[in-house]
Amino acid sequence: MCKLCFYLVFLCFGQCFGVIYHLNETEYEKLPRLSDLENYEKCMEESGGIYCVAHLELYNYSNSKLYTLIREYSDHALKHYNYTKLDRGICVTQTCKNYARNSGLDINRDLAVVLEGCLNETMIKKYGLSARVYNKNCDKKSDKNQLHIDFYDYVFLGVFVTLLMLALIGSFCEVDKNQKKEISGKTFIACFSVPENYKQLTAIDQSDPRMSIFKSAHAFRTLASFFIVHAHVGLMIGSAFTADPHTFEKAYESAVLRITFSGMNIVQYFFFMTGLLLTYITLVKAETHRFSWKIIPTIIVLRWWRLTPSAAMVVAFSATWMRHLGSGPLWTSWIVNGSSHQCRRYFWAHIFYVNNYIPEDVVCVFQTWYIAADTQIFIAAIVIHFAIRNRSTKFKTIALTALLLLSMASPALHVWWQDLDAFSMQKPDVYRTLIDDNFRRLHVLGHNNLGCCIVGLATGHLIYWLQQNKIQYPNFRIGNLLCWCVIPMFIVVLYFSSLFIHDGERPSLALRMLFAGTNRALFGFIAAFWAVGVVMNFNGCSKAIMEWPGWVVPGRLSYGVYLLHNIFIELGQGMRTQLVPVSFYNMCRWC
Repeated sequence: MCKLCFYLVFLCFGQCFGVIYHLNETEYEKLPRLSDLENYEKCMEESGGIYCVAHLELYNYSNSKLYTLIREYSDHALKHYNYTKLDRGICVTQTCKNYARNSGLDINRDLAVVLEGCLNETMIKKYGLSARVYNKNCDKKSDKNQLHIDFYDYVFLGVFVTLLMLALIGSFCEVDKNQKKEISGKTFIACFSVPENYKQLTAIDQSDPRMSIFKSAHAFRTLASFFIVHAHVGLMIGSAFTADPHTFEKAYESAVLRITFSGMNIVQYFFFMTGLLLTYITLVKAETHRFSWKIIPTIIVLRWWRLTPSAAMVVAFSATWMRHLGSGPLWTSWIVNGSSHQCRRYFWAHIFYVNNYIPEDVVCVFQTWYIAADTQIFIAAIVIHFAIRNRSTKFKTIALTALLLLSMASPALHVWWQDLDAFSMQKPDVYRTLIDDNFRRLHVLGHNNLGCCIVGLATGHLIYWLQQNKIQYPNFRIGNLLCWCVIPMFIVVLYFSSLFIHDGERPSLALRMLFAGTNRALFGFIAAFWAVGVVMNFNGCSKAIMEWPGWVVPGRLSYGVYLLHNIFIELGQGMRTQLVPVSFYNMCRWC
C-alpha cells in the first residue's frame, strides 16, 4: 500500500533528473524560435528568386549551457516540441546573398552549401549554436509558373468529367419524368441523379421498422465525426509553423484540453457499430433468406464497392490535381513531396485497404487508415459471425469471450514487445511531423482494434434475442439515468487516458500494457449499454434527444465529411505564408 501511495505521489509531482518540465517566459525567450517564415510573395516577385524551407538540427560543439537547456526541455516530449530541430523558411537570394558573396559561392550552383552555411552563421551569431540542414525544399521563380500535367492527371480529369456528365444526365432525366421513362438503363442513370440522391439523403422513415431502433446512431455518428474533425484541425494550429508554440505547449497543462489530446480512441465507436449492425442485420435477413459461407465473398465485394469509389476519388485527387491548386513556402514539402507523392506511390494500398499496415504511408489522406482498419475488421467479423451463428448460446458466449481476450492481448503485447506508450497520444511533435511509433505500430493496425467489434458482435446477438422475446423496461428509471451517463462515461475513460500525459517518470510497462489492453473494450461496453438501452426502451428523454430527426442528414453525410475535411486542412497548410497564432478563434474558424 505504501509503495502504491508513493507511486501515485511520484506520478503527480515527481521529476526526473535531466528533464525540464516548465520554463517561465524569460527562460523560454532564450530558446531559438521553433520556426520562422520570411516573406514568400516578395521573394518570388524578384527575378531569380529562390525560397527554401530548411529543417535544421542543432548540435553542441562547445558545452553550451543554452544547448543543455534546449536538450533537457525537449526531452519532455509529452508536452514539449523538440527544439533541437528547427524549421526556417528563408529567401536565399535576399537573406544569404552577402554570405554567398563573402564565401565566393554562387547561390544557384552551390544552393545547398549556401543555405546551410548562411543558417549556421545566423545561429552562431544569435545563440552561439551550430546547426546542420538535414532536409530542405526550395522553390525557384523560374519554376513557379510552370504547370507539369502528366498522364495520371489526365486520367483523373477524364473520370471526373465522366462522373459529372452522368450526374447532369441523371438529374435531367429525374426532372423530366416523361422523357426518363423512354431511356434504357434508367436505373443506372438514376444512381447519379442529384434530386434522387437528395431524396435518399433526407428520407427519415426506415423501410424496415425493426431497423428504427438504431435511429440514435445518426447522433453518435455526427458527434464522433465532429470531434474527429476538430482533432484534425489541430494540425493547423499545432504544426511546426505556429507563431507561439509555447502557448500550445501550455494547453497540455489544462485537464480539459488533455482529454482532447487523449481522444484518438473515439473511433472505437465506429468499430463497435460495424460488429453490431453486421450481426443484427444478418440475423434479421436470415429469417427470410438462406445464408451460407458462399455469400461471404459477395458481402465483402458489395461493401468494397460501396466504400471505394468515393475514397478512391479523394486519394486520386490528392495524387494528381491537388498539387496544382496553390503555392506557398510549405506547398512543396506538404503537398508536392508530401501527400501527393505518397498518394501516387501507395494508391494501390488505399484501394485494397492495407494502407494502415504500411509505415511509410504517413500523409496520404492519412485519415483513411480508419476505413482500412474497419474493412479488415469487417472481414474478420463476418467470418466469426458465420462460424458461430448456428451454435448454442453457451458456445457463442465462450467463443466471443475468448476472441475478446485475444483482441485485448494484442495491443498489450505490442506495448511490451516494442516498448510503446499505452495509447497514441497527440504530443506536440506528433502534430509537427505526423510521425509517431505509437500511431503506426499500435493505433491504426486492424488486429489491435478488433476488441470493440467483438463487443459489437455480442451486442448484436443480445439485441436480436431481446427483440425476439419482446423484452422492454420503459419505466426503468435507473436505466434511464444511466443512459444519460453514456456520453459522460466516454469522457471519464478519456480522462483516465489523459492521466498518462503528466510530468514525471514514464508509467511502468505493466500499467501501459494493462491500459492498452482494456481501454478499447471499455469503449465497447459503454456503447453496448447504450444499444441495449435503446432496445429495452429505458432511455426516456435521452432517447428522444438522440433520435431527433435533425441528426439524420449530418449522420449520413459524415462519411463524406470524414473523407474530404483533411483535403481542406492540407490545402490550408500548404498555402500558409505566415505563422499561425494559437487561439480558440483559429480553431473554430477551421472547424
